Amino acid sequence: MENRTFQVNIENDYSNLGKLNCGVPQGSILGPLIFLIYVNDMPQAVDCDLFLYADDTCVGFTDKNIKTIENNLNRNFNSLCDWFVENKLSIHFGEEKTKSIVFGSKRRLKNIDKLNIRRDNIKVSQQNKVTYLGCILDENMSGESMALRVLKKVNGRLSFLYRKQSFLSYKLRRMLCNALIQPHFDYACSAWYPNLTKNLTKKLQISQNKCIRFCLGLDNMTHIGVHEFKTINWLPVQNRYEQCVAINAYKFCKGMGPAYMSDTYSFVKNLQTTRRSVLKLELPLKKTKMGQSAISYIGPKIWNNLPSECKLEDNPNKFKHKMKEEFFKCLQNENDDIYMYY
Repeated sequence: MENRTFQVNIENDYSNLGKLNCGVPQGSILGPLIFLIYVNDMPQAVDCDLFLYADDTCVGFTDKNIKTIENNLNRNFNSLCDWFVENKLSIHFGEEKTKSIVFGSKRRLKNIDKLNIRRDNIKVSQQNKVTYLGCILDENMSGESMALRVLKKVNGRLSFLYRKQSFLSYKLRRMLCNALIQPHFDYACSAWYPNLTKNLTKKLQISQNKCIRFCLGLDNMTHIGVHEFKTINWLPVQNRYEQCVAINAYKFCKGMGPAYMSDTYSFVKNLQTTRRSVLKLELPLKKTKMGQSAISYIGPKIWNNLPSECKLEDNPNKFKHKMKEEFFKCLQNENDDIYMYY
């Protein structure tokens, strides 16, 4: 870490060498660990929720009164800025880097004032949507912005693959769709998929159907049913989302998940023996539609409805395959399959 220097290049004009007295070198093996140690005491600078992921920091506070939220965030944000100064770090105050957002229902958002979060003379802009760790969060948690981005990326990449299809075998087409397209349906789906409108969920399914036609070499008007899903071994978008949520619950039940999952899930206790039931999770009381779209509600609901043989699997991959088999059985038994669109 000694004798490190830096230099600035502006239009091929280099500055004199400057000495680096602190910081973590990028690309080093120990860099991530050293950085985590360096910012380890950051949560002590605030008395609200602080979400840390590498160098992405998010401050959060929940209350029904907008002024209480504003006062709390102002106090903690400035306290965090002081911590940055003391530790020789800086905050990017540009609108693309530092911004604020208020989450709530459409009705409540209409009747509240804008947040006034400041650091001296610098005001933090308030947005109606923000991108955090690659997931777009709308102020009303509708998931619309993220779904539209997924559709744009999926359709764009599929168009590219169609232009190259003459060079691709079935195996390559399927492999490329698995690698380049399917992950967009999965990423952070528990955060954006539950509140989508029927129109958007239909568009997502239509987009996935196009991918299946491409992989199987079918024409544009071919109906996609259970047989096609089994052939390519994919689940419809809705079932795939439910599988992702169920895997999250499975890892908690098997003790494979991170410690913070205990804030999301809890086991049902037998009132007579007070022993935990690993086959059932506590379903929290949620009266609103937004509350029932939270993973803390959807996770236990999906998990509790799974057959016992699925829950007893001791391997995550076996659990996923068992779930897929159950979904295919359900789809096969349905006379009118609501997931299949042209």
